[in-house]
Amino acid sequence: MSPKMQALLLLLGLITLLVVHAEEELSENTESERGCIKLNQECVQNKTPCCNNRPCLCYMRFNICLCEKPLGEIFGR
Repeated sequence: MSPKMQALLLLLGLITLLVVHAEEELSENTESERGCIKLNQECVQNKTPCCNNRPCLCYMRFNICLCEKPLGEIFGR
């Protein structure tokens, strides 16, 4: 493979990586602007909702509530 082709492929790979990273940051900003709580973050039931309609599950043993994945999301449904 020619050096020009290798440089072009490297450049395309870097651009793709930057676009994916920028999309992740944008989705995080959108969630925080909506006022929802991210996955595995502390939550209070019936207050600020968890993002993506995830449940706020409380663990009395540890005296903490967290936004968790629903069972369907855990098992890939």
